[in-house]
Amino acid sequence: MLCKGISPSGFTFSSVLNACARVPAVFEGKQVHARVEKSGLLGNKVVQTALLDMYAKCGFVLDAERVFNGMEEKDAVAWTAMICGYTKVGLMDKARFLFDDMEGRNMVSWTTMVAGYANYGDMEAAKDLYDRMMEKNSVAWLAMIAGYGKCGDVSKARRTFDGIVKPDASCWAAMLACYAQNGYAKEAIEIYRAMRGQNVRITEVGMVGVISACTQIGDISMAEALAKELEEGCCGRTLFVSNALINMHARCGCMEQAWMELCRMKQRDVVSYSTMITALADHGECQVALALFSKMQKEGIKPNQVTFIGVLNACSHGGLVEEGCKLFELMTLVFGIVPLSQHLTCMVDLLGRAGHLEKAYNLIIEYGDAWDAGIWGALLGACKVYSNAALGEIASSHLFEIEPENAGNYVLLANIYASLNKWEDAEKLKKMISEKGKRKSPGCSWVPS
Repeated sequence: MLCKGISPSGFTFSSVLNACARVPAVFEGKQVHARVEKSGLLGNKVVQTALLDMYAKCGFVLDAERVFNGMEEKDAVAWTAMICGYTKVGLMDKARFLFDDMEGRNMVSWTTMVAGYANYGDMEAAKDLYDRMMEKNSVAWLAMIAGYGKCGDVSKARRTFDGIVKPDASCWAAMLACYAQNGYAKEAIEIYRAMRGQNVRITEVGMVGVISACTQIGDISMAEALAKELEEGCCGRTLFVSNALINMHARCGCMEQAWMELCRMKQRDVVSYSTMITALADHGECQVALALFSKMQKEGIKPNQVTFIGVLNACSHGGLVEEGCKLFELMTLVFGIVPLSQHLTCMVDLLGRAGHLEKAYNLIIEYGDAWDAGIWGALLGACKVYSNAALGEIASSHLFEIEPENAGNYVLLANIYASLNKWEDAEKLKKMISEKGKRKSPGCSWVPS
């Protein structure tokens, strides 16, 4: 259009800006803004509103404010767009100031405020506005249920849900997800069954929620039933649903079904691969996990922190020291991922099992910010196997500080002493536990090795 020398109308500019808002594409939106100024249409109310909406939805609040303040006439759409812009970036005080100053508030402005407060965890403010709404709609109900779910207040979420005369599919799904994300797996499954019984449409959120619930309790029969219902078309098999299915099948021990789900996916992302790699590592399929990691990279999918936890765990279970060290370097040097405690625990376990205790200790020292009980516990366990009292004392000293009530750490160090015939030191630790009133953890033994 521009190449042919045709000047865009206000309607054209508005349409393009609306497209930029949906993407979002603020860089392109600013280019359109510049052309609007050159065309002399900046005073056009429709164009101004589209500009305001674009900046607000892209999170560029200062630009949105400039457009809003420059408007001679502001209707409810403009006021609501500006309020939405504030809530998007968490500026709830500014949003509330504008909301309180707004004349002729509409349903969108009310629900925007309620959803904004709920999204940022201020359920008291959200409830205050929610109660003042003359009419409530699905957006408000959904915001309140989801907000309570995020805060862990399942009972208030349920009261809100029960207060809806005729909840739609999104409200049912929100209640189901609320139960699932807060560990109420059985209740989530009951909600799902009620939805099926009342012929409520199963949304992606609802399906992922019930799959998560099934995963939590390892219900194989329910897992099979869900897979069958998906085959029958009760819900679209989206990327998120398939990823949840892979995790569910793997956690339930159905690795063949998990693998089949991965293979049937037309599109896979880093979550798909990471979930499967982790599952394979947990089930001792180390080489398959590493082969899948290679395939993932060939497909151009960049691994993340979770992916590397999976492959390092695979190396640890398989005793693949050289491969594990290479992958750790790949993670830190090539992909620039800062190791988490889980990565270090895998590496310490890998090196410790192979007897490289000094290397394991040096690695821990190098990444001092990530220390936790898992890392030092892995080193102490290796010290027990190889009867290394010097490093065992260092590891246990940190563990005594991190988790002083865990008697198992005292027992492990005592067993190291006993294996070296240091009975006096072992007896001191035994008395220490007795004096502090500690109890040994299940599976610990005082029998010298």
